Amino acid sequence: MIRRLVLVFALALAACTHPGDVDHVRFASDRTFVRATTQAGEVRGVEGAGVRAFLGVPYAAPPLGELRWRSPRPGEPWAGVRDATRLGSDCIQAIGRDAVLGGGGGIVVGSEDCLVLNVYAPARSEAALPVMVFLHGGAFTIGAGANYDPSRLAAEQGRVVVTVNFRLGALGWLAHLEFAAEGDGVGGNWGLMDQQAALRWLQANIAAFGGDPGDVTLFGESSGAWSACYLMASPQSDGLFHRVILQSGPCLEPHSLNPAAIEAVKGMAFAEGLGCEAWDVACLRALPAWRIARAPSPRSGINGPGSWGPVHSDGIVPESPPTAFAAGRFVRVPVIVGTTADEARLFATEVRSLDRYERQTRWLYGEAGESALALYPVGEGGPGVAIARSFTDSRFACPSDALRRVLAAHVPVYGYEFADPEPPFVVPDAIMGIDMGAYHASELASVFGTSWLFTDTGRWTPEQRALSDRMMRLWAGFGHDPGFEAEWAQVSDGGGPVRVFNPAGDRMDHGFFERRNCAFWGGTALGPVTQ
Repeated sequence: MIRRLVLVFALALAACTHPGDVDHVRFASDRTFVRATTQAGEVRGVEGAGVRAFLGVPYAAPPLGELRWRSPRPGEPWAGVRDATRLGSDCIQAIGRDAVLGGGGGIVVGSEDCLVLNVYAPARSEAALPVMVFLHGGAFTIGAGANYDPSRLAAEQGRVVVTVNFRLGALGWLAHLEFAAEGDGVGGNWGLMDQQAALRWLQANIAAFGGDPGDVTLFGESSGAWSACYLMASPQSDGLFHRVILQSGPCLEPHSLNPAAIEAVKGMAFAEGLGCEAWDVACLRALPAWRIARAPSPRSGINGPGSWGPVHSDGIVPESPPTAFAAGRFVRVPVIVGTTADEARLFATEVRSLDRYERQTRWLYGEAGESALALYPVGEGGPGVAIARSFTDSRFACPSDALRRVLAAHVPVYGYEFADPEPPFVVPDAIMGIDMGAYHASELASVFGTSWLFTDTGRWTPEQRALSDRMMRLWAGFGHDPGFEAEWAQVSDGGGPVRVFNPAGDRMDHGFFERRNCAFWGGTALGPVTQ
């Protein structure tokens, strides 16, 4: 079902202009230019409307030519003052119905010269501020840090907020046996290496922008949260962040757990599919980037067959995250793990008949298909809502519950479910063919307090705006607010409680495991891997 991600999603991403925060700052009536000095040189940003922004700042050398499919290298210093008032290029990506999920084709946008980050901070601060670093979603194939507007979060919560670009698709996640001869292992984790390089750059430079390198919260959504989850299992991440927020990215989901050695063999098939000899990575490096971006994936991942994403059992992630977490061999920091109430409605818009629902369910769940049909009958919402419920529970809710349990044996853990029943979706339900509810990524506008691709915050009710205020305060207050524990109880090793965010009022739910049928999904081959 996830392969049938709605076409409007891909088209909207392709047409998406970057959010209005840049223009809001650049053309503010009180606009001024500001400077900061990094280890590579001086940058000029812009300040206005209570925010200062430094945009398109390089954190590594462009991964071009011989640096394609190599670990990120330090960038070259520059003379003079580098302009940081404009967004840098998105990392190269193919936009299209199948391309988004690794199926090939699509319209190629962006550039390989893309390893940049954007820094937002309050206009005035005398003390070093806590830092929040966001990793974007997009199935490891699309997206950019520039698609999100953290200016309100920065200004109102007194935080330095950073958004990051990292390599995507085959350029970010290809593994190949021949890469091992070059000193970086078989690959498959170039995107993770980029993220770690960005975090190391911040350790060395964020103080120049008013941030405290000893106080970093890493947060991500969807594949960005999957990335953060893998980063927790990487020894090289030690000291790079001090707490983690995982939004709809439970990396115990079995489809996303892929050993590097197995995926490296598939990399040889990828080379042959592009007309190169199986072992000839020099041939791959000589190909134009657009051809690589449009090539289908031969491997599996979070979207099933034909996906991209990180691997484990290599030099970056030495063992499977479930194994690392169960044994306590991970970066031990406090964690928030959450999901949305209706994650999969975004992916279920084409399931509009009973026959389609039954066939799709049997295909998705194999031997468990008949039981799933009985457990998730079609109700008033129609077949799309029914299949979305099963997919939400099996791929998001229950893996997240399992992740909370396994981590809670070692570190403080907090759980949430975003359950706004009517976040203002920019496409009418009549076109989508389904009531979207609290769809996948619907919490992002509330976390940042600003509009993004799918959500128009101008249509928020007063209650939804108050919900956003609560979530921004809690995300920023994680690890800082002395009243946090009184407001948000820790998860026990029994899995609860979970805070349910709702415009009508939040509540602590002790029955998430039962409500989401996690006993059923844990008893199937599709259940979360916990060791």
